[in-house]
Amino acid sequence: MKSSIRQKRMFYLKYTQLIVLAILLTFAFSSGLFAKSTKGANAKSEWFKVAKNTYVFRYQFYFTLFVSTEKGIIAFDPLSNKAAEWYVKAIREAVPNAKLKAIVYTHWHTDHATGANVLRREFGKDIPIIAHEKTYKKLKKSGNRDVPLPTKKVSNAGLVLNDSKTPIELKYLGYAHTSSMLIAYLPKQKLVFAVDFVNHDSMGWRDLPGVDIDDLISMQKKVMALDFTTIAFGHGRPGNKEVVARQISYYQTLLREAKKALGRKLSEDQSVKSITMNKYKNWQNYDNWFKLNVRGAYRFEKEKLDKSAQ
Repeated sequence: MKSSIRQKRMFYLKYTQLIVLAILLTFAFSSGLFAKSTKGANAKSEWFKVAKNTYVFRYQFYFTLFVSTEKGIIAFDPLSNKAAEWYVKAIREAVPNAKLKAIVYTHWHTDHATGANVLRREFGKDIPIIAHEKTYKKLKKSGNRDVPLPTKKVSNAGLVLNDSKTPIELKYLGYAHTSSMLIAYLPKQKLVFAVDFVNHDSMGWRDLPGVDIDDLISMQKKVMALDFTTIAFGHGRPGNKEVVARQISYYQTLLREAKKALGRKLSEDQSVKSITMNKYKNWQNYDNWFKLNVRGAYRFEKEKLDKSAQ
């Protein structure tokens, strides 16, 4: 009898799991989170259509974007040499026989910019590389052979890649994550691609090293001012304007809590213990990075306070 009951429980458990999985998959496809994954999709890599002529490629926990234009593919951030091998496959599966028109670095950090050598090996050694002029300076100074230098530099005024099929506006919004950050805005698709300074329901990187949090919020607000319905990220699956609004609210709340702690004369360690912001417990990396985010916000606000007292 016990064996029969156990078997029935196992059956209903498996049945329930299958139903939940089916619901999740149905939601994912119907909501446009992905339209098609590569045949070689696995834990490491996949690609999916996010808008007309526009695709997201994922390698591990990194994401990037490639766009099909009338003259060829515009491929953003190749990520790494290993990731780029999969990136090539994704581009060829998504847009068979397409040529690669250009590679765009969103910024100079090598965990996003590496891999262009692989794309050039497969699509043409003279494929142009577009980046902010400050990205060029940083990469030239580093001398990293795995990251070929940009061949076309973009100023703070930005650059429009004119295309009747899919125009792309490269915009410079300010200095937060780095001083060299470009975002992509696709007006026809009402889509934005933004890397690192805004993510999908995730904590900031560790203790926010070198980040001006006020400028970070300002940049996020400038993204919000654009006319878009979909935003693709360098980390996390695509979202909408509500996702960006939540990021802004998170950092604003973080700064408010840090100011309150300073007003109560709490030390940094005391602030870390007292500030929890439980509303964000389900966000990515809360357990690993939230306390570090508090430290970064505390130091940021304390530095401003110290300067104003001088």
